[in-house]
Amino acid sequence: MKRPLILILFVLVTLSPTAFAQDSTDYKKMYTSWAMMQIIPSPVIFQDSDGKNSKIQLGLRWQLIPLNISFRSNKYTTPLQFFKINPVRRFTGSMDIFVQPEWTVSGFKYSGLSRFGLSAGSRVILPIKGDGEKISFSVGGKYTHRNDNLTGKNGYWSAEGGIYFLFGFVGLQFSYNFDERSRYNIGFYLKYF
Repeated sequence: MKRPLILILFVLVTLSPTAFAQDSTDYKKMYTSWAMMQIIPSPVIFQDSDGKNSKIQLGLRWQLIPLNISFRSNKYTTPLQFFKINPVRRFTGSMDIFVQPEWTVSGFKYSGLSRFGLSAGSRVILPIKGDGEKISFSVGGKYTHRNDNLTGKNGYWSAEGGIYFLFGFVGLQFSYNFDERSRYNIGFYLKYF
């Protein structure tokens, strides 16, 4: 009597629809929640200067990464990821192509730059401690387009460096701008994956 019951239970368990399901991820919910988290900006400080006078501007920056190329992906996965980047693949060694919309809380009083700017560039991210999950750093370059109401010179190049903690959820980024109107930016990096 026990054998037929065990056999019936075995057949029911192995033939149930959930026994063959491999992925039950709700991609609509996953990408919607990810997109909502990307709306949260990172605070940043901009320098505003006309050569004689200088002040600090508080602003906001959004971190968008349309393309990431991982140096350490395994042979069964592609090294490319678009927009929704896995932090493990990113901070164990990779290269980003990024876009950063920027907005300052008040106008640039001395330099005449507009409040809204758009940066685009590339950076290389390498691990320092614990394969990048504890500490990693980045080095890169970018071009920032920001309208200038005084001179008409609407952009500048920058060198960027950053240090990141906890798989890149928080960090600090420093940009040295090759322009006397805004020589540096210091940003507190927040990224939700």
